[in-house]
Formats: sequence, C-alpha cells, structure tokens
Amino acid sequence: MKKLIPLVIIALINLNATAQSKFTTKSGMLQFEASTDNFEPVAATNETTSALLTSDGTLKVVSFIEGFQFKKKLMQEHFNQKRFMNSEKFPKAIFSGKIAGFKEGVSGEYSLTGDLTIHGTTKPITTKVTVMYEESIHYVKTNFNVEVADYGINIKSKIAKKIAKTVHIKVDLELK
Repeated sequence: MKKLIPLVIIALINLNATAQSKFTTKSGMLQFEASTDNFEPVAATNETTSALLTSDGTLKVVSFIEGFQFKKKLMQEHFNQKRFMNSEKFPKAIFSGKIAGFKEGVSGEYSLTGDLTIHGTTKPITTKVTVMYEESIHYVKTNFNVEVADYGINIKSKIAKKIAKTVHIKVDLELK
C-alpha cells in the first residue's frame, strides 16, 4: 500500500501537467474575396465556422463550404457546383496548425503555421495572427492569400476574368 500512494500522486501530477485548456467556437467568421476590377464582387462569408484552440497553441478550424453566403443566390449555387468547389465531394475547408509562442490569456501578435485543405488539396500556410484576450475569451484574427490553382480549382476561361486568381481570406474567431 505504501508503494501505491506515491505512484497515485505521481500519476495525478502528470495528469494535471499534461491537461490542456480548450477554447472553442461554432460561430467563427471566415470571409473570402475573389473580386476583379470592373466586375461584380465575388465575396462570401461563413459565420458557422468551428474552431478549437488549446493552451499549447494548437489551432483547428473547420468551415463547411455550403455555409458560405453570397449576396447573390445564383453565385452561391455556382460556387457549390462540381465545376467550382464541388461541395458535395469536398464539403469542408480545414486548417490545422500551431500558433508559435502562444500563451493562454495573453494578448499579442504571433506566427501561425499549419496546413490548409481546400477542395481535397492540402498546402502549408504561414501567416501572422493576432490574439486578443479579454474577459476569458481569446479573439483570434488573421488574414492571408491563397492561389486558386494551388487547390486544384479550375475556372473555365469564359468566366476566369471575373474571378481573381488570388483569393484573400479573413478569419475572425471568438474562442471561449
């Protein structure tokens, strides 16, 4: 029995040391802008983006493609079709990465590195991220650009001049 007590204490200490705080949201905002000059705006917002941030800086973000809302419904329908995002076959955009130097409860600007999967293709992303901590909430904001062609999205030449080859992505998360 005397040998068992120290083992239980060590196990509890190790369990506490490896336990991580988790902050989540199911209402994160992800926006993209793919407009070109002289044509109508190509932009959409998804306000049902889910995210998980752990105390070691691990960040996972999932956004359903069909959740993107456009000003024009026809544009939204075309966006989800097979010839563009093919949301039936590729229903999610997923980011999985790490905020370097992240400290729970500390505001600051950090480096975010990870993998972004869109349209079944995964590419590395490195960008700056701002974390603001206020009243037990981590506000995480970042923006970056991706090349449409890098993710295997082929835009027909008939409409290629109406959609930018580089898409600007903005992420805004409120993690509790």
